[in-house]
Amino acid sequence: MKKLTITGNLGRDPELRINPEGNSFATFSVAVSVGNKANRRTDWIDVSCNGRLAEIVTTYAKKGNKVLVDGFPSVGAYINSENVPTPVQRLYAYSVEILNRIDRDISQDVPAFELHEHEFPADGATSSSPL
Repeated sequence: MKKLTITGNLGRDPELRINPEGNSFATFSVAVSVGNKANRRTDWIDVSCNGRLAEIVTTYAKKGNKVLVDGFPSVGAYINSENVPTPVQRLYAYSVEILNRIDRDISQDVPAFELHEHEFPADGATSSSPL
């Protein structure tokens, strides 16, 4: 089994969508700093989650929040506007933890929530079990 854990900052607010089957899923990007001070770079990871986790993430997580995400990785590519194949790193999350709050009431509780792997949609499009 492949598993990946990342820590980084949200690059944009999570976006909640509903697929044609009526299942909810969220997408967002996480900036992960890699390397030492002299050779630091930022990798962008596209993250997708579904069901109740997607609803919680879109409610509580905002651009700039530091998050810890557990999930399974996938790599793909698309043709960009210059007609060049561009790699895409995606993480299908089953756990998202917000490590800090930006512009939030400190007293606000953020629920912890995890999904089991068999409840994952394929690319946010379908779900093998109702949530």
